[in-house]
Parts: sequence; C-alpha cells; structure tokens
Amino acid sequence: MEERDFFDEVTERKVHKMVCPHCGQAAEYELSWLVRRKRAQLPRGANDNDRARFAKARSYMLRMDDLAGCKNIRCRKRFEVVGVQSVADLQEVAAGSAENRAERIRAAFGRRSLG
Repeated sequence: MEERDFFDEVTERKVHKMVCPHCGQAAEYELSWLVRRKRAQLPRGANDNDRARFAKARSYMLRMDDLAGCKNIRCRKRFEVVGVQSVADLQEVAAGSAENRAERIRAAFGRRSLG
C-alpha cells in the first residue's frame, strides 16, 4: 500500500505576509498548500506492516508554491518563498473545557496562573 492510501488530499490557499527582497515592500501573498489529512480508518486489504505505518501516520501540509510575484506595481519581480516552511504538521485540536485549556497553556508556557 502507498502512503497516499492513508490520507485524504485537498488543495488549500493560505495567506502569508512576506517581504519582497528586491524592493523591500511587505505584502500578503496567497500560497497553495496540499493538505493531507489522515483517514479515520485503515483502507481494506492492509497487512500488519501497513497497520503499523498507518498508526504512525500524521496529518500534514505540503507547500506547493516556491515562487511569488511582488505586488508592488513598480517591481513585479518574482522571488523565492523563504521563511515559510515547506512541510507543516497539522495538529488535531481536541475540544475541551476551559480548565483543560488552561492546563495545556500552563504546560506549554510554564505559567503558574493565567492572570
């Protein structure tokens, strides 16, 4: 089985703020991302090796655009996209109570109170 069999693929566009290296003007650019979300169940016909790979699989995004065109009318030069990672993990956000959220914030930032 291939890795693609474990995921649902969707193309999405996300906005990123970048600076043109030629003219130095900051602007917001839409970049295309291939979003691969892990399926809820393992596809049929999987063997033990496929089950182990499916258990380790995680949802992620893959940037498809490597170049962007400057939005400044006087510049309009194309530049390479840097500063935006090419592969990003998607974390499934679990709906929880306010106390659970406070615990996650304390664990992430090492704060004792949220005041």
